[in-house]
Amino acid sequence: MLRKLLSHAVIYGLSAQIPRLAGVLALPLITQHLTTIDYGVAGVVTAYYSALIMLQSLGFTVVMENSFARHPSRFQWIWRQLYGFLTSWSLVYGLLCIGIIYLAVPADAQDNRLLIALLVGAPMLFFVVTDLLGGMYCLHTQQPLPIALRSFLMGGVNVVLTIYFIAELQMGYMGWFYASTISAAVGFVVSLFVIARQRLWPIFNFKWYRIRHSLKVSLPAVPHGFSFFMLDTSDRLVLDVVGIPVGRIGLYNVASNFGIYFASASNAVVNSATPFYMKLYAQTRSIEAALQARQMTYTLQVLFFAATFTGSLWMKEIFGFLIRNEELQQAYPLAIVILMGYNFRPMYMAVINLLTFHERTSKLWRISTVAGIGNILLNLILVPLYGFQMAAYTTFAALMYMGYAGFYLKAYKELTQVRYHAIWWLLATIVLLVLAYQMREVEVWQKIAITLLSLSAGIVAFWKYRSKGQV
Repeated sequence: MLRKLLSHAVIYGLSAQIPRLAGVLALPLITQHLTTIDYGVAGVVTAYYSALIMLQSLGFTVVMENSFARHPSRFQWIWRQLYGFLTSWSLVYGLLCIGIIYLAVPADAQDNRLLIALLVGAPMLFFVVTDLLGGMYCLHTQQPLPIALRSFLMGGVNVVLTIYFIAELQMGYMGWFYASTISAAVGFVVSLFVIARQRLWPIFNFKWYRIRHSLKVSLPAVPHGFSFFMLDTSDRLVLDVVGIPVGRIGLYNVASNFGIYFASASNAVVNSATPFYMKLYAQTRSIEAALQARQMTYTLQVLFFAATFTGSLWMKEIFGFLIRNEELQQAYPLAIVILMGYNFRPMYMAVINLLTFHERTSKLWRISTVAGIGNILLNLILVPLYGFQMAAYTTFAALMYMGYAGFYLKAYKELTQVRYHAIWWLLATIVLLVLAYQMREVEVWQKIAITLLSLSAGIVAFWKYRSKGQV
C-alpha cells in the first residue's frame, strides 16, 4: 500500500514540483529586480485571495469524497449536480470577490488596483469549479497522470512567464499576477478535457433536496477549510491591518514562502494518502486496517521530520544562494521557524480523515478553526508589542495545535482503535526546531555531518516502521 501511495505521490509531486523547483531556482534571476514593496503587495493580495477561494467550494469536497466511497456506482450523478450548483454560485461569488480584492489592494499599488482585481478574480469566475471537479475525479479514481500533466503545464508556464515579466519586462509585482492568471487558464484546459472525456457536465436542473443535504454536511467543514488560510496566509493580512509597513510585510512574505513551498510539495503526499486512509477507515471493524493506517502515518511523519529539519538546518545557505538581495536575506531565521511547523500534516491527516469518513465534520472546527483563530488573535496581541517576527512563532504554535489537538477530541477517541502517542511526536517536533535554529550558524562541514546523520536516522526509522506493518 505504501509503495502505491509513494508511487502516486511521485507522479503528483514530480509533475508539480519540477516546475516549482525551476521557479525556486529562478529566484536568483528575479529577486534582484524586486523590492520588499513588491513582495508586500503580492503577499497582501494573496492573503485576501486565499481567504476568498477557501469559501468558494462551500466545503463540497467532503460530500464528493464521501459519495465516492459510499456510492461508487452513482457518485457521478451526485457530482454533476454539485457541479451545476457550484458553477451558478461562482458567477455571483466571483463578482463579489473582484470587488473585495479591488478594495484590498495596498496603496502602494494604487495605479494598478482595477487590473489586479480583474487578474486575480477571473479564475474564480471561470476556472476554479471545473478544476475542482476534474482534480477530484482523477484523485479518487487513482488516475494521477492528468493531474500531473495539469500541474506540470501550469507550473512550467508560470515559471517562464514570471521570469519574462519580472526579469525581462521589469514589471515588478504585476509580473506575478499576469503569470498566475495565464497559467490558470492553461490548467483549466486540461481540467475541461477530463470533464469532457468522462461526461461530467454540470446538471443545472439539480435536485434541491440533494443540495440541502450536501450543505448540511459541507458547511460545517467550511470553517475547517478556512483555517488553512488563517494559518498559511492570514499573517500577512493581519500585519497589514495592524499597520506594519508593506516593506516589513514583504520580508515576512519571503520567509513564509519557504513554508508554503514545502506545504505545496507535501500536498502530493497528502493527496495521494487520502484515498488510502478512506479505504482503510471503511474497514470499520478491522484492527488490522487501523494498524496499517497508523503505520502509514508514522512512516510519513518520519519522512516529514527528515525533510523539514534538513531544510531548516541549511536555510541560511539556501537564502544566500537563491535570494540575491541582501535586504531580503535577513528573513532566513523566520523561515526556519515556519518551515518546521509544516511537518504537522501526517498526524493531522490521521485524525481528519477518520472524522471525515464518519461524517463528524461538525467537530472539525475544534481543531482547525480554533488553531486559525488562535493564530490571528495571538498576532493581533503580540505583533504590535514585539514586532512582525512574532508572526512566525504564532504560526508554529498554531500548526502544532492543528496537528495534535484532534487526538484529544472525544469524537476521535470514540472512533479510533489504536493509540498514536501524539505527545511524543509533538515533543520531537519542538526538539528538532530548537536544534535546527541553534545550529543555523555552524560551519558548513558540521552541517554536512549533521545532515548525513539525520538522514541516516530517518532511513533506519523508515525501514523499522516498514518492517513492522504491511506497507
